[in-house]
Amino acid sequence: MATIKQLLKRRLTFTDSLWVLVVLAVAFAVGYELYRFAAKKVLEARVRSAFPRVCGEIRSQRQQLVGAIQAYKADLGFYPPDHVLTRNPLIIDAVTNQLLYELLGTVYDPTNETFSAKGFEPVSRTTAKELFNADGFKNSASSADSVKHFLATEFVPSREVHDDPDVSVLSFSSGWEEIGGEVAGEFEFSSWRYVSAAPTNNPGRFDLWIEVKVSDKAIVVGNWRAAE
Repeated sequence: MATIKQLLKRRLTFTDSLWVLVVLAVAFAVGYELYRFAAKKVLEARVRSAFPRVCGEIRSQRQQLVGAIQAYKADLGFYPPDHVLTRNPLIIDAVTNQLLYELLGTVYDPTNETFSAKGFEPVSRTTAKELFNADGFKNSASSADSVKHFLATEFVPSREVHDDPDVSVLSFSSGWEEIGGEVAGEFEFSSWRYVSAAPTNNPGRFDLWIEVKVSDKAIVVGNWRAAE
């Protein structure tokens, strides 16, 4: 029987070389799959750990928005209007809503017929009609000093629903710096949905909710008991 020293000194044949390459390739493939499996499990654990925190941030923003809507109602006497597609039958578009502009307040320019909310592009009367089926915004004035602000204008998480001109709706933004970009990429958020004309969960008030998807889990965070 050949000794280890003799085997090491022996030159490999072409067939031997092929077998070595096959064995190395299989070992690499197995090792890579094990690495991917382990990395996936680690990411899933990080996502599960981050999920309660993200939901907590969503609920915090929900409370801010609910408070702003209640303040709007107390000041103007009615809830911010929603996007009514048709009155008979009553059909509401909860997704493309004007809540951002109503809570921020807009300055109306009668010359150009545009509504401007601080930090966002002006919205023309025509665009407001096309996107929200509204002639304008209720919380609006021709003087900036007369506009009522129910949300702080420094930072308002938003998502564009129309380009050129840019028109936005309220969305959610988390403190991803501490969570990490890889974990953040596993989360999907809708914009904030809003209904005030015919809310199904809070009759006489309004429904406000957002949908969150992560991995195989999907939840709704809203302003009614079953979605809290």
